[in-house]
Amino acid sequence: MKFYTLATILFLSFLANAQANVLERKGKWNFFYGYNRASYSNGDYHLTGNGYDFTLKNVAARDGQSEPSLEFLLPWKWSVPQSNLRFGYFITDNLSISFGNDHMKYIMRNNQTVGINGTISGKGAPHDGTYSGSDTKLVDSNLLTFEHTDGLNFVSVEMEHFINLWNNPKKTRALSLYWGPGLAIMYPKTNATLFGGARNDQFHVSGTGYSLKLGLEYNFTEDFFTRLFIKHGHIDMPDARTTSSASDNLSHKFDFKETSIVFGVYF
Repeated sequence: MKFYTLATILFLSFLANAQANVLERKGKWNFFYGYNRASYSNGDYHLTGNGYDFTLKNVAARDGQSEPSLEFLLPWKWSVPQSNLRFGYFITDNLSISFGNDHMKYIMRNNQTVGINGTISGKGAPHDGTYSGSDTKLVDSNLLTFEHTDGLNFVSVEMEHFINLWNNPKKTRALSLYWGPGLAIMYPKTNATLFGGARNDQFHVSGTGYSLKLGLEYNFTEDFFTRLFIKHGHIDMPDARTTSSASDNLSHKFDFKETSIVFGVYF
């Protein structure tokens, strides 16, 4: 009987110690899911294809976060809102590497007037013409609709370095500052129409990106955490699709700023 009592005490002591320091992360995996809002710099669109080669100047775009809904917690609904999903592994207690997707949405603002330079031929009025840099053009549905709304998918590998700011005396809760760079492949599902033609809607590897993030992590327990972070990055997409034909191409690049809140688990 004494043996079992002693074994129980030792087990409970071990369990308490194992849960004592939430900052002992080396060798642990983590997973998180959450939501984001994003903003984008203006950028030039260079469009090429059969009968046209022109550039739309300083085009504006916005994000497209969905209204909050509990159904977004369902796995088959995860791609509906702008969301973040990521797996990470701690190499040391304060350094991790992670892989995941920032599922942002990029929507060109309709009915904006922008500068245009280049040529359009064989597409009919009011498109055909030779344009100089001083000409302007109304970008409406007769010319172009363009959005990465089934995902401006920033599929990335990122590093995170954690700096402890606070933990309670029992070391069961903690607050950390973290930052890190990332490299990404852009895998959007682009929705577009060009010259009033058929709508194109397909996934396509379209370019690359890079980012730098800064955030806070709060550990509720050894197992559960929440993070709030901001991310600034650059995206270069030389091969976005506007139609089902590979000969029709839209090239654009822009900066983005992203603010995210996520909830996760260590295991």
